[in-house]
Amino acid sequence: MSLRHICVLVLLFAGVGVEAICCLGLVVLRDALDRLHCAGAVGFGAALVAAAVVVQDSFSLIGNKAAALGFLLLFANPVVVHMTARTVRIRAHGDWRAQPGEEVEAP
Repeated sequence: MSLRHICVLVLLFAGVGVEAICCLGLVVLRDALDRLHCAGAVGFGAALVAAAVVVQDSFSLIGNKAAALGFLLLFANPVVVHMTARTVRIRAHGDWRAQPGEEVEAP
């Protein structure tokens, strides 16, 4: 086994582990807003798997596509999670802003 092969295996197992933990969190958590916390971390697992592909195949056609996909999922996923949370809030309260008399946690 070469060092490259070991790096690929470590990155791949770490990525699959992150994805498995996120899927388990989606099943275990009850509320949609709680589930979004797990859905937000999925991009990190995808980025680790993409890094494993890049280490294995270098920057070839496959490696470039994997890197682009990992980059897209890593940076677009928080935007999608935020939009989903805002939509859930609008559905529940009619507006995404805090209502009068509603307690909001502030630092």
